[in-house]
Amino acid sequence: MHDDDRKSLRLRFRFRCGYCGVHERDVGAELTVDHYQPRSKGGAHEPANWVYCCHACNEFKVAYWQPDSPYRILHPQRDDLATHVIEEEDGMLRALTDTGAFHIGRLHLNRVPLVEHRRERRLQEELRQAQAIERERLKELLERVRKVMAGIRDLQFGERDL
Repeated sequence: MHDDDRKSLRLRFRFRCGYCGVHERDVGAELTVDHYQPRSKGGAHEPANWVYCCHACNEFKVAYWQPDSPYRILHPQRDDLATHVIEEEDGMLRALTDTGAFHIGRLHLNRVPLVEHRRERRLQEELRQAQAIERERLKELLERVRKVMAGIRDLQFGERDL
C-alpha cells in the first residue's frame, strides 16, 4: 500500500476504526487496514475494499466473509448501520436486526473498554453542549450588564447637568 493510499484511507474514515469507531488518537497509533472482502476469499487489494480499523476489530473479523447472509459483517460506508444497530445511553450497542446482532457479536463491539469509551465520548459531547449553552448565556448576561452600566453612566452624567 502506498503512503498516499493509506493517507487517503485514514482521511476517508476520519482517523477512526470503521467498525468500532475508536480514534487512532485514543489508541496512540495508526490503525490497520482490513480487506472487507478478505483477499483469501477473492477480495481485491484496492481502496474500494479497504476498511481502516483497529487491531482488535481486525483480529475479531479475521477472514470472515458471508456477503449474502444475514450473518455478515456490515460495511461501515456501504451499509446503513442505523438500520441494524443502535447505541444505548449506557454505551452498549443493541441490535435492531439479525445482521446487527451478528455484526456486534462477531466484532465484540460491546467489549468493556469500548462501552466505556462510548459512554465517555457521550458524556464529553453532553459537556461540550452544556458549555456552549453556558457560553451563550454568559454572552447574553454580559450584554445585559453592559446595557445596565451604560444606563447608570447616562444617569450619572444627567445628574451633573442639573
